[in-house]
Amino acid sequence: MPQCFNVSSMNNKWWISRGNCKTVGLRASGFGRGLSCVGLFTTLKSNPEVVAAAANKLEPPLKKRKTDQPPPSFLSLPDVLILNCLSRVSKSYYPKLSLVSKTFRSLILSLDLNHARFHHKTQESFFHVCLELPGRLIPSWYTLWIKPEDKKKTTLVQVPSSYAVNEALFIVHVGLDVYAFRQSHPPSRTVLVRNKDCCLWRLAPNMIVARANPIACVLNEKIYVMGGLTADESGSWGEVFNTKTQTWEPLPDPPQELRFSSVIRKISLIKEIFFIRSNDIKDSVYNPKLGKWVAAAKTTIVGDSRCSVNNVLYSFRPKSCLWYDTECNNWIPVKGLSSLHRSARTGLIETFNYNGKLLILWDKPTKPRHRICEDRNIFCALIAFEKRKNGHVWGKVERSSVVLTVPSSYRFLRYTVIRN
Repeated sequence: MPQCFNVSSMNNKWWISRGNCKTVGLRASGFGRGLSCVGLFTTLKSNPEVVAAAANKLEPPLKKRKTDQPPPSFLSLPDVLILNCLSRVSKSYYPKLSLVSKTFRSLILSLDLNHARFHHKTQESFFHVCLELPGRLIPSWYTLWIKPEDKKKTTLVQVPSSYAVNEALFIVHVGLDVYAFRQSHPPSRTVLVRNKDCCLWRLAPNMIVARANPIACVLNEKIYVMGGLTADESGSWGEVFNTKTQTWEPLPDPPQELRFSSVIRKISLIKEIFFIRSNDIKDSVYNPKLGKWVAAAKTTIVGDSRCSVNNVLYSFRPKSCLWYDTECNNWIPVKGLSSLHRSARTGLIETFNYNGKLLILWDKPTKPRHRICEDRNIFCALIAFEKRKNGHVWGKVERSSVVLTVPSSYRFLRYTVIRN
């Protein structure tokens, strides 16, 4: 059966319909009303522009996409998924990522990100240093930041920042527990504790005295805390925490000349005796069995530079780096570091085991040839060691650069390492 078409005209348009199909309008092209089906298509055949228009109209129009809408954004994801992604990115990129949006910045500064990094085991070690700068009433804490665009260069950025969100902590380990003491002002009695398999801190019993930038050391499952007071304060210079009974007791006070006016630099434990290195003229020794304090001579620079890396003892000196050979009981030069020795001949500040490598800090004037120089550059170098088949130890400088420029009257007080 031949198919029938209905043809009609309205408002100078021809309307064609077939069955239940949607009507299609064609502009008049000079042919009149009442055309038969054959006559109509004969006319359309001679007018290709009309056929093209009809072809476009026979199919129902698709909804046009709105070109003004942007594609789906990463920020449209739930915060949980964004935190999951950020936790797998090195914190070296966080300063730049925090500039992307307010959402990124708030997530980077949140504690939830630290929890996510702990859960995914993507935590990193952070090297913090405490500096005493002229014109500032309290010490300033900085952390070492490796620039992602140039991994050979590093810099010291002040804490807190988008790179190091939390304040510096001094960490000690007792069995399965981790204790933390805040390194900040104002002075605080707060002590934090957590299990090593958990990232959530909880409050431990408060210290007897509020302290700013205290230092701690562990002996026989007891935590000895010292410093954090000014020389003229009347509080207990030190106190001890029994982790079994969860109680604090004051230590005998040292003589007035041993109550250091600045931050304690380091505590070393040798044969159950504490050697306290200060940033003042004198050091001190504390015997916990006798409860006595005595003055001690300042440690030499050579001794201060000794550091153990991968069970090998190294000593960085002004013109050489040595490693201790336990087989022949002798110090042997490390090869491959001649260029570093020329740069770091003087001004050695500290050496430290940083992720299985030797980290060295030293300083020198910004204008070495001038007698009076108002500023000094703090340098940092990271050295990886390799013991070769011939028995020689070679060092490779992976990074070396100026990390901070400070006034010449500054003082380096202490360093600490935090993993988060």
